[in-house]
Amino acid sequence: MDNITDNRIAYHKILLIILTIFILLISLFVYKEVYERRINQTFILMSFLIIFFFLILIEVLSSKRIIWRKSKLNIALCFFIIILTFSLFSGSNIKVNLSHYLYFLFYIFLLCMVSYLIQSMKEFNFIIRIFLVSSSLVALYTLLQYYGFDPYYGYLSQLTSTIGQKNWLSNYLALIFPITFSFFLLETNRRYKIILFLLLTILYTALIIGQSRGIWISIITTLLFSLVFIYRYGLWEVFRNNKKWLIALLTIFLVVTVIYSTENPLNKSSLTVIERAASTFDENDPSINTRLLILETTMEMIKNKPILGLGIGAFSYHYLDYQAAYLVKHPEYIKFSGKAAEAHNEYLHLAAEIGIAGLFSFLTIIYIFYYLIYQYLEKEKNKNYKIIIFGLLAGVTCFLIHCLFTFPFHVPVLGTTFFILLGLTIAYINLTEKGKGNDSAKNIVLIHFKFNALYRTIAIVILIVLAVTGLWKIALKPYLAELYYFKGARHFAVHNNEVALKYFKKAALYDSNNGRVMHALGSAYYQLDFQEEAKQYLQKTLKIYKDRNTFRNLGLSYRQSGDFEQAKKYFQLAIYIDPKYYHAYHDLASLFVYLNEYEKAIEQWQLAIDLGLEFEEKPNFLYYIGLGYQQLGRPKEAYDYFLAALQEAPDDSSVLLDIEQQLSRSH
Repeated sequence: MDNITDNRIAYHKILLIILTIFILLISLFVYKEVYERRINQTFILMSFLIIFFFLILIEVLSSKRIIWRKSKLNIALCFFIIILTFSLFSGSNIKVNLSHYLYFLFYIFLLCMVSYLIQSMKEFNFIIRIFLVSSSLVALYTLLQYYGFDPYYGYLSQLTSTIGQKNWLSNYLALIFPITFSFFLLETNRRYKIILFLLLTILYTALIIGQSRGIWISIITTLLFSLVFIYRYGLWEVFRNNKKWLIALLTIFLVVTVIYSTENPLNKSSLTVIERAASTFDENDPSINTRLLILETTMEMIKNKPILGLGIGAFSYHYLDYQAAYLVKHPEYIKFSGKAAEAHNEYLHLAAEIGIAGLFSFLTIIYIFYYLIYQYLEKEKNKNYKIIIFGLLAGVTCFLIHCLFTFPFHVPVLGTTFFILLGLTIAYINLTEKGKGNDSAKNIVLIHFKFNALYRTIAIVILIVLAVTGLWKIALKPYLAELYYFKGARHFAVHNNEVALKYFKKAALYDSNNGRVMHALGSAYYQLDFQEEAKQYLQKTLKIYKDRNTFRNLGLSYRQSGDFEQAKKYFQLAIYIDPKYYHAYHDLASLFVYLNEYEKAIEQWQLAIDLGLEFEEKPNFLYYIGLGYQQLGRPKEAYDYFLAALQEAPDDSSVLLDIEQQLSRSH
């Protein structure tokens, strides 16, 4: 019996060490030879998912039992997993959508594992300290990059961090800031209190320079919730005991706010905080209007399949089709159209992918979580315990509010941090709760099973093979595909197409379900004039990935092959899914010119101009229309368009001399 206990403790120590490494790596690991930070995070997440599952199963084999606690929360989690699984298999492409499914599976697994592990090891404070270390390093890196001292990503023009763009950064720091503040309030050692004071200052500074409107709306709303919480549970005494420290902290925060709200040498932002906030109320702000279009399109998705949704991970594939249909009815939004992989509202995104049933099951988990906390707080008398819960709950609440404006569950570092905090909160409640008696034992289900040493050895060998295979196929191969894709993309950008093709082919070998890789491969074949291969891979791309450039490149490839009807079809599809895609208008117009259908060509160029957008090729289009009217024997219209082109063309325009020559001939 003692050996079994010792083995379990050893396994739990290993799990705790690996959890610590995971928390640090997913927030700090960067490698710039990839498309974006989420690719690094996904690689870390998938790798550790397999490692954790392997170790848990090894523990089960060693202890010869499975422990499951019957509770409302666990039942809700199981129901959510069932809906996710059904959604995966009901979707259009299981292989493409698998990563999105695994995201949520790992999130739930982390919640349960952290809750169980922290209760077993009683290392709540240790995990919190790990988050304090990771958040401080993330914030410090952001400050280095902001002031141009970053040797790794110093070439970037926009603010970033080890976890990605400023909205993700702000969300991550807002999750950690409240629990840091709680520990600051409770700390009695002066040296440690100063360290926490400095950490809070660094986190706040990074939040301010991030200028994320969504997160500040979430923070302000959470502050109102916090005031109610403090008043309801009588925590003012803790704040009064920290009066001098809080005054100093608020003073520092005020100074930081002033620095980044005014023009001065320390403020490197093009917009001050006040200007950024004021843009929220600008009706013509493109960012806000684009998000409104995305939300309206998402609502159309939900209306079409309200109960079960489109399938987990299917949002980005179907978005352009739904947006195109919406723009037909609402052309005023055309100038804000574009591709969207996420709904920028996590709740609507869930509803679109897994239906109202899936969203309800997720909200049920959140409701049960808050209800458990409410029950605990109503019974708990220790104010220090309540302050810790206050910090955890404030971060969780801010995150959930921010889900209304962005997509944090689709950023692995944010999703994992959120669910780890959920697990930590549940563990803390169970560790500090008094008087459980026999009630909790009644809720424990033990499933025992027996097998001899030979069968256990065989099972372990099978698990090792599955773990290694899983690491290779689910984690490493997709990551290698991204590395080769990025290398190819850099060569493709400078028209070194033969080298780019080699990298794209390697990327496709590692992951043929990566839509960007397949699109790049087909496009490289087109540029090298291997049209049959180009069409083959671009057609495959459309089955797993939709992008206006894929339709356009297919049209170009068919035009190059002499199949003008197919070329016209794909140019029109490119315009349909993105009506402001002026390149496709030009391609279609050029096709009509080749077919001597000048009136149709003029119509396409005119449609692009009538969009009312400012684009570099606009003078060229006016010039081409003039040429079209010349071919139709209508010199008056031709002259008017040549004159309009001359007025629009900048001094360094490539067609300026041609325009002037045509005008002189017209006279």
